[in-house]
Amino acid sequence: MRLLASLLAVCAVAAAPALGAATPAQSLEKTLKADMVKTFKKQAPKLVIATVSCTLPKNGVTAHCKANFTDAGVTGYYPVTATIETSGDIKWTADSPKCLYTKKTYTAC
Repeated sequence: MRLLASLLAVCAVAAAPALGAATPAQSLEKTLKADMVKTFKKQAPKLVIATVSCTLPKNGVTAHCKANFTDAGVTGYYPVTATIETSGDIKWTADSPKCLYTKKTYTAC
C-alpha cells in the first residue's frame, strides 16, 4: 500500500507541469504585475499595465523584466529589476519608461 501511495505521489508531481502548473517565471510575472498595478494606481491612475515578462537568472536572485503599459493612447514599457528575497518576498525597481511614439523605436517618455 505504501508503494502505491509513493508511486501516486511521484506521478502527481511529474504530471503537474503537464496540467498547466505555473513556471517560476510565470509566478514572478503574475506577482510583479499585481504589485505594479497596485503601486501605479496611486501614482498614475490612467496607466494600464498590460503584460509583464521576466527573464530569470541562471544563478542569483535578480530577474530582469519588462512591464508593457498604455497611458492616454501611448504604448510603452518599464524596464524592471526584481530581486527575490530569501523570505520569498519580491523587491522591484522600475527604471524610466520607454514609449513608442513612431511605431518603430522606443524612446524616453
